[in-house]
Amino acid sequence: MVLAGGRVDELLCLTEQRPKSALPVFATYRIIDFVLSNLMHSGISNVGVLSQYRPYALVRHIGTGEHWDFVGRSRSIRILPPYRGFKASDWYQGTADAVYQNISYIESFDPQHVLIASADHIYRMDYRPFIEFHIEKGADATISFTRKKSRSSRFGYGVISRNGILRDYQEKPNEPPSDWVSMTLYLFNRDFLIDVLKKNAKERSHEFGSDIIPKIVSSARVFGYKHDGYWAYARTVDSYYKTNMNIINGKVALKDWQVRTNLLERCARADRLPAYINGDVINSVVSEGCIIEGKVRNSILSPGVAVANDSEVVDSIVFHDTIIGRNTKLNKVICDKDSRIGEGCMVGGFGRETKSGEFGDLLHSGITVLGRNTVVPNKTTIGANTAIYSSGRITVECVQPGSTLR
Repeated sequence: MVLAGGRVDELLCLTEQRPKSALPVFATYRIIDFVLSNLMHSGISNVGVLSQYRPYALVRHIGTGEHWDFVGRSRSIRILPPYRGFKASDWYQGTADAVYQNISYIESFDPQHVLIASADHIYRMDYRPFIEFHIEKGADATISFTRKKSRSSRFGYGVISRNGILRDYQEKPNEPPSDWVSMTLYLFNRDFLIDVLKKNAKERSHEFGSDIIPKIVSSARVFGYKHDGYWAYARTVDSYYKTNMNIINGKVALKDWQVRTNLLERCARADRLPAYINGDVINSVVSEGCIIEGKVRNSILSPGVAVANDSEVVDSIVFHDTIIGRNTKLNKVICDKDSRIGEGCMVGGFGRETKSGEFGDLLHSGITVLGRNTVVPNKTTIGANTAIYSSGRITVECVQPGSTLR
């Protein structure tokens, strides 16, 4: 069961029209591609994807599941949106409620174990050793953790004994009790899971991290599995930006990951021409269909991006089919799909000391974020730590640093 329904407000206009799991990453992938590829390589043949917020992008991307080989008599992938029940069931009320509403789907396969994975994380993992660990320990539930030395209150933390028993679990504590961060990857015995979900359904809150895991640690056989390898949780604008840049600085070697994606949808790579470069490209990712006549440095360009003469893209992430006009400069910008940036513009790069007036805790490191279909008129200047939503209109020649336009 793949948890893929959340919007994640901390990503601002990047998740205005899509769930986080459908957000592009590393130029040509979407975040959900990583967990789906892990499931495929691990030999798991039946997958339910729990979606909720604006699911169209996710539904179109997954399609029939053929790109991850989830097609066949004994293989399948199903989108499981919330539905209105006979009583109060309307929207998923949390991660646990999402699985609870789909118990009948789980039971239709009569499994011994149920793997629950978040679609919001970027990592490469063969789930088979994780499953074998769970079975060998005779566990009711097993949670996967990864070591993260820089502690943050944004994660869940576990205290794991030498023999793997999960002694304690705290969700987003102010003072983390260990270095072991939850990957939001759980393995349950089927009957134990259903019993726990039915009990939780009577409560007011329905989250695995805050409501279920802390309770079962002291009352059941719960183990912690330690995963060693790259793992990223790109929940904020800053962390999303840094995660993407890891492909440039060499921290992520995707050639060894064998990640699958949908190559046939509109913004995919299959029907694109090779990139045309008649400018300068340094330490960057340039995808199929790009036309580069200016300068690109330390940046990631998705398919179909055009950079005109005398323009410069530096330290930026530009999504599909965005056109950048002549004599324009982008500096530390995240620009969503289908945007049009006119001639003689300067986007980002100045006013970095001025944090966002509305999102000061999220936009303070100098990143400028442009939502999907943004149109920037000629000779417009946009300061750093600015967010422009897709419905925002730019009617002034200078958008001050730290602004928000809707």
